[in-house]
Amino acid sequence: MSEKKWYISLTCKGANAFHTDGQRLKLIERTVNIGESADCDVHYENGDFTPEYYASILQNEDGKSWRLVKRSQHVGVSIAGKGPIGYACQLADGDIIQFDDQPMTLLFHAHHDEYYRDEDSRQSIWPLMAVIAACIIAAAAGFIYAFNHEQPINEQDVAPLEESIYQIRVDSVQQLLVTGGQEQLLHPTKVLDEAAPVGTAFLTTDGVMVTARHCVEYWLGTQLDLTTDVSTLSNDDIVKWAIETETYNQTHETGDSLMIMRVHFSIYDFTGEKRYAFTSTDDHVHINTAHDAVFLLGDFSEEYYWRSIRPYFVEREMELGDILWIDGFDEKGKVKLASSEEVKKLHNGSRLMVCGYPMTGIGDNNFTSTSGSIRRESKANSENLFFESNINHGYSGGPVLIKTSRGIAAAGVVSRVDSVSSGLYKWAVPVTEIKMTKGGANNE
Repeated sequence: MSEKKWYISLTCKGANAFHTDGQRLKLIERTVNIGESADCDVHYENGDFTPEYYASILQNEDGKSWRLVKRSQHVGVSIAGKGPIGYACQLADGDIIQFDDQPMTLLFHAHHDEYYRDEDSRQSIWPLMAVIAACIIAAAAGFIYAFNHEQPINEQDVAPLEESIYQIRVDSVQQLLVTGGQEQLLHPTKVLDEAAPVGTAFLTTDGVMVTARHCVEYWLGTQLDLTTDVSTLSNDDIVKWAIETETYNQTHETGDSLMIMRVHFSIYDFTGEKRYAFTSTDDHVHINTAHDAVFLLGDFSEEYYWRSIRPYFVEREMELGDILWIDGFDEKGKVKLASSEEVKKLHNGSRLMVCGYPMTGIGDNNFTSTSGSIRRESKANSENLFFESNINHGYSGGPVLIKTSRGIAAAGVVSRVDSVSSGLYKWAVPVTEIKMTKGGANNE
């Protein structure tokens, strides 16, 4: 006899492009995400904004009740007869969940039945096998094209660039409140030890130092559980500082004061010698926040906000924000930036070389380069470069080099491994995301 368990169902009232009127979704013992993102359990049409989560349904600790938590700043969430919710509310059997500008509503029911097997969710293995076969054929075609039409980049091509590729290390982090130009340190400076985040950076021919943003603002890549109880986090936890900072800035719109996270980081050359030290809030340090995700972490008494650059959506557009650059250098490097046209020409199978400092220790002479190839068509300024190469931690922020008519050039900046594909494929932010602000020629 199967054990009786609590589970929920959501019945669609009205239809949209993804669900029919009366469709019943059975969901048990897990978080239910609702919104426009492709990985949501309940889908709504994508509007003019980047796909996002509207809300989540979470099971309470008693195992037999649920709460609704708002996730979006842009979409209002209401319970019929109870009005809009602030941050979170308890769900009762028979509640109707509504979202702003969406005609389809959801009827919530809690059940205490025998552990069910959702027959509707079973899928034949044959469509899956067909997809796998198609992927294998596409991959083989890509490899054949690559080896027959393009010569790989070799280490001799890369050797002249080594002196312009560095290891980058975070030294310390501060949280400050800036009011009327005056800074107030909110916590003692957090100094990081040998376990501090490390990555790679490179200096361009335009005198711009480039790296991945998560190598510096490393908390932005944290896989934060959206149900995190912020009050339980330690006062010296960097994630808690980041949540407090984002919350303050989201809830104080007067402009009189601002909370910031200041990061001090150093850059080393391939001999291990320290070369530069910067503060992330210096005027010449620039980051791309256009593709950041800001989530509402609501509980029943207080609102919290969390900013992330993690790829929450299938298109992985979030990772386009994973880039940081520093201009204003007197010194010029040897790494050219690829132009928009050169990036657009990349196709499935295009050969590349990735350079960086795999994580073996601070200051070690461990500069490494490894070959790879583009694994799908990539378009400049619209999506990341998806590539295959034998890299690991420490390569983040390093250049993805390609051959062009002008010689070797950086087409992208290593972002992170795609966990969906078991670490086989990697993502890089196209260098077209760099917006030159002073001096030098634009990479367009």
